[in-house]
Amino acid sequence: MVDYSKWDRMDFGDSDSDGADDPDEGGPRVTSLDAPGRVTIGADGSLAIGQSGGAPPPRVPLGAPNAEGAGIPTVSGSVSGKAIDISNLKDESKEEDATAKQKRIQQWRDQLTRNGGTHHSLSTTYQKGKLPLYWSQDRYTVTLRLGFPPSEFPSKSIRVRVEGALKYSDRHSAVGSGAMSGHKSEAEGDASYGSVEVVSVSKDGGKETVLLRGELPRPIHLNQDEDEVDYEIEDNLGAGGDGGDGACTKLVSITMAKAVPMEGMVLWWDRPLVGYPATDITKIQGATGQSKQEAWKKAWDEAHKLFREKAGSRAKQSIEVDD
Repeated sequence: MVDYSKWDRMDFGDSDSDGADDPDEGGPRVTSLDAPGRVTIGADGSLAIGQSGGAPPPRVPLGAPNAEGAGIPTVSGSVSGKAIDISNLKDESKEEDATAKQKRIQQWRDQLTRNGGTHHSLSTTYQKGKLPLYWSQDRYTVTLRLGFPPSEFPSKSIRVRVEGALKYSDRHSAVGSGAMSGHKSEAEGDASYGSVEVVSVSKDGGKETVLLRGELPRPIHLNQDEDEVDYEIEDNLGAGGDGGDGACTKLVSITMAKAVPMEGMVLWWDRPLVGYPATDITKIQGATGQSKQEAWKKAWDEAHKLFREKAGSRAKQSIEVDD
């Protein structure tokens, strides 16, 4: 059985109420002033309360002109009690914001053009301005990012078509079955291995505005278990900088996997599309062996071409098979 008698002997009184009438017991002290007064806080935290000799001074908004006519915001929280003039203090917050924004824009653009560059779309039916084209690459992929103004071309209207990509099984054979085997571009005379087209489709679906159209200078391949090259719409974090792309606040991003003649090879692209200015790939870190790989690829392409020609010219022979 539980003994509840101990509850009868417990004291539930308020210990703070015993000294409520004694102001020196540490409780709050309230002083009522019948006339305007002045309160001074000492350096040790003590309070001095006295009557003011006249009417209270008028309240002056922060930054309002003083007696000399200059707008001087003051802070009177110093230990000495004297006002501190902060009118000449430099507002560094705005400068820091501008510097941080410019740094963010530069970092974003460096990411968009890593091992690549910046151009403008050359083949387009858009007549109101130049659309920025950023391209970057690593050892295995190439990414094209085209800026566009969403005020004229909603993100839902964007379509991307990539033709000529190799199958995933042919990713280590630059001229595999079912691919465009390096035909010559009529405009430039350079080899092309497919094409990329970015268009905006009108609401009724009857009109297309070409934002980008070009031929690929190198072979690409599809990703595993995919039958087309995917794309996505991104925010252009660098819009509004000094690149003249302030209205192009959106980017259509197309990432393509590189195809190579044999496994283990790395081919660096010198341009995003046929006809665009070439970049110096010797400045890319890790691209020192590019010239040897180029020579090997050229010899591979020539040998493959001769093989196809020889196979095509071979006369057909009939073979009799016994039943």
